Amino acid sequence: MTASFLRRTLAASACTLALATGLMAVRPALAQQPMQQSTTEQAQPTPAQQAAIARDMKTVAEYRLPKDFFTRMMPVIEQIRQSRISPPETPNMSLEETIKRTEAMPALQPILEHYHMSAREFVMGITTFGLTSAVMQHPAQDSRNMPTLNPDNVKLLQSHQAQTQALIQAMGGSEGEAQQPGTPQ
Repeated sequence: MTASFLRRTLAASACTLALATGLMAVRPALAQQPMQQSTTEQAQPTPAQQAAIARDMKTVAEYRLPKDFFTRMMPVIEQIRQSRISPPETPNMSLEETIKRTEAMPALQPILEHYHMSAREFVMGITTFGLTSAVMQHPAQDSRNMPTLNPDNVKLLQSHQAQTQALIQAMGGSEGEAQQPGTPQ
């Protein structure tokens, strides 16, 4: 349940950004489209959806994590886990919609405030961390059509491998998922 919060929050944000990896589900804008559209038409993202997803991906890829990212984020993640907070339902929502849903979580706000973090910083940080980590672990699969990652974030994760693994594990990733290729167990 608690690990699920972090995994689902990251997954919800990642769903928004998944066009480049071919995993996109296009439900958010479909709810606004006329019901008479065929299933085949619904399976294809509209140009507007593609543009929105590309903007979100670019925003996340370019977002710069603060140098104290791990120091700030790890206690937030631990507190969320201890509080057993359930995530907001944000499947296939835009980055802004995910941030708004996160802002609307009364149980989460005191934790974020205690650690001097806004919902935007939390969502952007955890999403940027997840995207950067995923692309670094699987560059051939994940980076084909992705915007270039912020090089400062890549350096941050590379220079803090133990903290990167600890955060992945705290977010509910299994040891196998957390293990970087070529790093000792």
